[in-house]
Amino acid sequence: MTNTEHARLMAAAVYEIRLLLSDHLGTACNSDPCVRLAAHLAYALHNDALAVFERDEEFDLNDARKRIRAAEQIVGERYADNGGHLTRE
Repeated sequence: MTNTEHARLMAAAVYEIRLLLSDHLGTACNSDPCVRLAAHLAYALHNDALAVFERDEEFDLNDARKRIRAAEQIVGERYADNGGHLTRE
């Protein structure tokens, strides 16, 4: 993965979304399930996004996908995952 300006912009956006949705995390949260899924997706990827944004580092896709699948389990809902990019094994 080459870390272009495009990748850094997307990584910064994921990190920002994680901050904006932080009040919607956890199993006891009563927010709309779609908002909770978005919050947990951003949370699952925020450290990877920070690595791309700040240090141009790569991250382990399999580990990231495991965290995404765990987020689905926490919320009890599934991502649309068009193309299977989020949860592919």
